[in-house]
Amino acid sequence: MLRYRLRSALIVGCAALGVAGAISVVNYASGGRQQVLDQIRRLGTNIVVVSARQSRAVADRERTGAVVTTLVEADYRAIREEVLGPVRSSAVAAAPLRLKAGYASNVATVVGVEPDYFPMKAWQLQRGRWFGADEVRRSARVALLGHKTAADLFEDINPLGQRLFINRVPFEVIGVLQERGPGLDATDEDAQVYVPLTAAMRRLLNVEHYNAILFEVPQLEQMAQTEKLLTQLMSKRHRSSAARPDDFQVQSQRELIKTQIAAAERLQFLVSWIGLSAILVSGLGILAIAWIAVRDRTREIGTRRALGATAEDVFFQFAFEASVLATFGVVVGVAAGWFVSRFIAGQAELAFVFDRGNALTAMAIALVLNLIFAGWPALRAARLDPIIALRHE
Repeated sequence: MLRYRLRSALIVGCAALGVAGAISVVNYASGGRQQVLDQIRRLGTNIVVVSARQSRAVADRERTGAVVTTLVEADYRAIREEVLGPVRSSAVAAAPLRLKAGYASNVATVVGVEPDYFPMKAWQLQRGRWFGADEVRRSARVALLGHKTAADLFEDINPLGQRLFINRVPFEVIGVLQERGPGLDATDEDAQVYVPLTAAMRRLLNVEHYNAILFEVPQLEQMAQTEKLLTQLMSKRHRSSAARPDDFQVQSQRELIKTQIAAAERLQFLVSWIGLSAILVSGLGILAIAWIAVRDRTREIGTRRALGATAEDVFFQFAFEASVLATFGVVVGVAAGWFVSRFIAGQAELAFVFDRGNALTAMAIALVLNLIFAGWPALRAARLDPIIALRHE
């Protein structure tokens, strides 16, 4: 093994590349899957949303973008009393408004919500405190900033306790939310500002209707039935008919979640086959190198046989050499896979995932394949006729 250093290095390299490739691609897919699951968790798996539909027909003329104003507190109360009961919920009123803090100014979406909105979304604070039910009742002028909005407006200054003007109305910043990144619904929540629902409706927007109402369904299995009951109730309350289509829509993340999970699982399956192919190709590389080694060392094999070595001795020698080098390469590949997985996760801005079960599986498959591929040339070496081997040029 030391005399043929290049050949030994090639065997080690083949084994290492196959295992490292298999581990890194599967970890990359696992990181993507983890990101999807995190985004789903942020959306809220058990949330159903009743929202105002876009109105397109106004005075018999096509008009796109006008939002109906019929989603009101009476609907909110009826849903809780007749369908869902005392579950966590939050009405939402939102609009893009001008923000100003010190010399910084920009336009961002200001969202009026109730305190239950944040636990439903599994959202945590980076610093500061939440606003409570009492501040919603008082229409308190307090605000929670998304991570991106806080950075844009205050840069390196601690925003807690600072004054923020929203459409020239002063608000006090009481908290900064944790960074979440883009969600599955393509909404950049980090670039938004959250205020008490009543403050948004009375002090900023001067409206009596909601953009949407979010409800948390106790069991995911109840989601389809809940959507059906909500649609029936809202159709009855809003007097929907063939001539008067629904001015609302009832949605959940159920189908979106299923689609995203199915896509992630499909990607995981495909890259697992890619990883297995990488191990197989590396094994074939070891087979080719070991096969060439037997041909180049034919005279050596003949000499050993002439000095009394048996076929089993020759087989063990060649199988042992290739197996030791391949096993060492597999161990190197596992270590390289860890570093490559971390590098790829950093470049792709994904969560770093190192699946130990996947690494052990890749290691076991590589060892078995490498032993088979190392044994085949060794068997050929053991079957060489000593006389023919000695005459080999």
